[in-house]
Amino acid sequence: MDRPLTIWAKLLLRLGLVLLALGVVPALLVQYVFVGFDALIPAMLLFSAAPLGGLITAGGLILFLVALARRKPEEPS
Repeated sequence: MDRPLTIWAKLLLRLGLVLLALGVVPALLVQYVFVGFDALIPAMLLFSAAPLGGLITAGGLILFLVALARRKPEEPS
């Protein structure tokens, strides 16, 4: 596998998943656990961090597929 592409793909996937979690988890907690709290900040995170995390995750998946496609076939021993 192409080493730099794989490293970038893994980093983008991790960053995207962290941003998705930062956007979705607080909104779910306010919706179901902390019902009495104001949901303004979790809603802002949901509409700002989560879409960015989704785009970065999609980019990381595409980059990972490109790295898999560019992999050199292994020669028999």
